[in-house]
Amino acid sequence: MTNDFLTQSSQRKTDQVIIIVLLIIPFLTIAFPAYSQDMPLTELQTKALILNKKGQYSEAVKVAEEALKVTEEEFGSDHPKTAASMSILGLLYFSQGKYSNTEPLYMQALKINEEALGKDHPDVATDLDNLALLFQAQGRYSESIPLYKRALEIKEKAFGPDHLTAVTTMNNLAALYYSQGMYDEAEPLFKQVLAIREKTPGTDLDKLTISLNILALVYQAQGKYAEAERLLKKALALNEKAYGQYNPAYATSLNNLAGLYKLQRKYSRSGQLYKHALEIRIKVLGPDHPDVATSLSNLATLYYNQGKYTMAEELYKRALTIQEKTLEPGHQDIATLLNNLVTLYTAQGRHSMAKHYHDRLQSTWDSALKEEPNTISDTRKATQSENLWKGPVYSSKFSRTFHRSDCVELQISSDEIIDFQSREHAIRDGAIPCPACKP
Repeated sequence: MTNDFLTQSSQRKTDQVIIIVLLIIPFLTIAFPAYSQDMPLTELQTKALILNKKGQYSEAVKVAEEALKVTEEEFGSDHPKTAASMSILGLLYFSQGKYSNTEPLYMQALKINEEALGKDHPDVATDLDNLALLFQAQGRYSESIPLYKRALEIKEKAFGPDHLTAVTTMNNLAALYYSQGMYDEAEPLFKQVLAIREKTPGTDLDKLTISLNILALVYQAQGKYAEAERLLKKALALNEKAYGQYNPAYATSLNNLAGLYKLQRKYSRSGQLYKHALEIRIKVLGPDHPDVATSLSNLATLYYNQGKYTMAEELYKRALTIQEKTLEPGHQDIATLLNNLVTLYTAQGRHSMAKHYHDRLQSTWDSALKEEPNTISDTRKATQSENLWKGPVYSSKFSRTFHRSDCVELQISSDEIIDFQSREHAIRDGAIPCPACKP
């Protein structure tokens, strides 16, 4: 979700924001434990993972807990196979967003493997990867970075600097740097990932185009538009050669290239590519797919930039209809579109319509803000209620940290801004308060 308008922190205080969804290929993945490569999964472990994949979460956890009990009884509490069961149970909790349950399991698995296998064993590197991903998901970036670095060092020592085993860690560390606006740190790592994938025989084409798209976004964030354009065109050519134009990956690269042209105010070319991406997604994914809504929203924002308000309104409403049919109530993407419509109508002076969609936006946020049981203690609630920031807060679409508008740490591209009505809305959406400005 991005904003094309705000370029100074002072502007963020007064200007309304049109936010768009710039769909990129996801590049943060859960590292699957290395033990799955070295020792076969037990029947119970396999069953737990299958149940989790089917969405039968409580049943999956029960089976994983049983698997852990069995391995502890058979091998002891300090055996690597017990650590493997702990990691699987932690993986299930992680996938369900139960981070407080995940951490002690990951920590104990790491401790067991360090003592049993040695601190430079590849399985230890995977434990470090998993723990780093957990901390990253919680916004604990300063704790996550050294874990990734140590995992990468172990893998490079064990397998060599250009081995595919190191790519996942390298990629996730680079993504973390990128999410924090540390583009100079992210760039060489993404370049190395791309170089390894390009020279490795049989590299999966999808992974290669992912690397091209991600590095292009890094270049775009740095203002290196020519380099970004070159990589996106290369990704398009590879996809077209392998699959033809009518595939989702080609549409994603088109979408990203259109976004690059929009940044450069090449509106005519940008519009052509957004329309082509939309055409592909409708044909391949169907007219009611969320990615179709993304294309509609992006094209609508382009029209808004050009002052074509009627055309923008029609596309925003089409996108909203799709999202309300396909996404859960209170979803952030629905809130984004409602926010865009509020801004659009305000810009036209159509205040009654702006109020209508603002009320719907408030209702959406209120729905998302319903308190979940056992998520925060009464003591913590009382502490957080004191001296809290009352105004809107801002974050990057790639970061879980939110800030006051004048925070010195809010060093992100204007095309990545997300604004929240309040800190409560940001927290409910999974964002973490900035330790510097303490909103």
